[in-house]
Amino acid sequence: MGIFEESRCITLQIQGIQFGHLDRKDRYNKVISVINTSNASLSFPDLFKNQHQLKGFYRLMNNKSVHHSTFISGYQTGLIAYSKEQSIDDPWILVQDTMLTDYNSRNLDLGYTQTERSNGFLLHHGLLLDENYLPLGLLHQQIIHRERSDFGKASKWKSKPTAEKESNKWLEGIETGIRFSKETGRGLIHVMDREADIIDVINKCVETDQYFIIRARHDRSILTTSQKDKAESPELFRMFSLMPSLADSITINRTLRNEKGREYRAECDMSYHSFKFRGINEPINCVWIRERGCPEGTRPAEWFLLTNKEISNKADAEKVPEIYSRRWTVEDFHKCYKTGCSIEKRQFNSRKSLLTGIGLLAITAVVLLRSRYISKLEHHTPFEIIVTDKHEQALAKTLADKYLMPIDRQLCEPYSVLWWVLLLGRMGGHQGYKSKGLPGWQILWKGYSFFQTIAIGYKHANNSP
Repeated sequence: MGIFEESRCITLQIQGIQFGHLDRKDRYNKVISVINTSNASLSFPDLFKNQHQLKGFYRLMNNKSVHHSTFISGYQTGLIAYSKEQSIDDPWILVQDTMLTDYNSRNLDLGYTQTERSNGFLLHHGLLLDENYLPLGLLHQQIIHRERSDFGKASKWKSKPTAEKESNKWLEGIETGIRFSKETGRGLIHVMDREADIIDVINKCVETDQYFIIRARHDRSILTTSQKDKAESPELFRMFSLMPSLADSITINRTLRNEKGREYRAECDMSYHSFKFRGINEPINCVWIRERGCPEGTRPAEWFLLTNKEISNKADAEKVPEIYSRRWTVEDFHKCYKTGCSIEKRQFNSRKSLLTGIGLLAITAVVLLRSRYISKLEHHTPFEIIVTDKHEQALAKTLADKYLMPIDRQLCEPYSVLWWVLLLGRMGGHQGYKSKGLPGWQILWKGYSFFQTIAIGYKHANNSP
C-alpha cells in the first residue's frame, strides 16, 4: 500500500517500459515498487533498506542498455495504450513548460543554466491532462544542455532558424503531440506560455491540425507592411491596444492565481476577436481577459491568449482562459520533481546515470501530482481505492478520531480520498487545509511514515500478517 492510488493509467505507463531483458524488467519492478511506496524524497541509500537492493538499483541505472529514453518512450507507449481505452469525444491537453535544474554543488559538469558559474540543465516537459484536467503522465521530456563554450554567445543564434535554436523545444513537443494523435486518433490542445509565441510554433500547429493556446508575448500588428507605412498611428492597430478597446467586451467571474500560486475569485473584463497577423498562415483568435477592482498597489492579472480553436460565442471564449489556467499544473509537476522526488539531490558520477535516474523518477512525480489533483477534483472517491488493506483501513478510521480537527471534517466527506490526505497531513504536522491548503509532499511523506510505524504495531496486536 502507498499513499497514492494505483491507477490503470500509471500501471500502463510502467508496463510500457521495455528493457529487452527479463532480469532488468524484474529489477525495475522491484525498484519502482520501493520508490512509489516510500518517501521518494529520501536519498537512495535511505530508500533501499539493504545493500543488495541498493546495488541492484545502481546496476540498473548504470547499465549501458538502460537510458533516459528507455523510460520516456515507455511512458509514451503507456499513455497511448490508455488513450485507446478511453472515449475520444474530447481532446486532451498537452501543457508544455521548461524547468531549470540546480547542481551547483556538484563536481559533475552538466553545463550552465543562467550564469557562467551555474551548473545544471533544462528539462522541457509535455504534461498530458485529460478532458477533466486530471494529470495523466509525462508524454514528452527533452533534456537541454547549455555547453559552457556557448556562454555569452546568444547573439549568434538570433539569425538562425527556430529549428537550430533552443526554441526548437516547442516544435519537438508539438511533434510528440502529432505522433500521439496519429496513434490514438485523439486531438490535443497544446498549452504554452509567452516564450512559445513564435511564428514557426503557431504555424506548425496550424499546418498539422494541432490546437494551441499560447499567451501572447509580442504586440502583433494587424497591418500589412504597406498599410503600416501609410498609417498615421500604426500603434493603434496592435493587438495589445485593440483588444481592450473593443466595444463588445463582457464581464465574467473566474478563478485566478496570485504570484504565490494561491487561487482567488475575481471579476474580469473579457473580449475576443479573430485577426490575420503578418507571417501567420491563417487567421487566429485572441481572447483578452483583465482583472477588475484589484487592490491598490497591485497589478491586475491580464492575459492575451492566442488560439486556433473556434470561438463563436461567450462560452467558447471563456473556455480558452479556463484551459490556459491549467498550465499551472506543470508548475506543480516541477515541485513534485524537485521537492517530492529530490532530483537535484541525486548523486551519480556520470551524466548518463543521472539522466537515467531522472527519467525513472518521472513516473513517481506524476503519481505524487495525481494524488493532489485527485484529492481536489475527485475528492468524493472512497479512500479504499488507495488503502486496500482492511486492517490499515480500520486503523485510519481510528486515528482520524485523534488527528482530524472539526474543521477538517467539515471540508471533506468521511473516508474519502481528501479525508485520507488530510489525515496524513495532520499526522505529519500540517496546520490545516483551510488556512494552509493541501499538505505538501514532505508533510505527506512524514505523515505516511508515522502511519506505517503505527500500522506495524497494530497488525502485530491483531495477529495479522
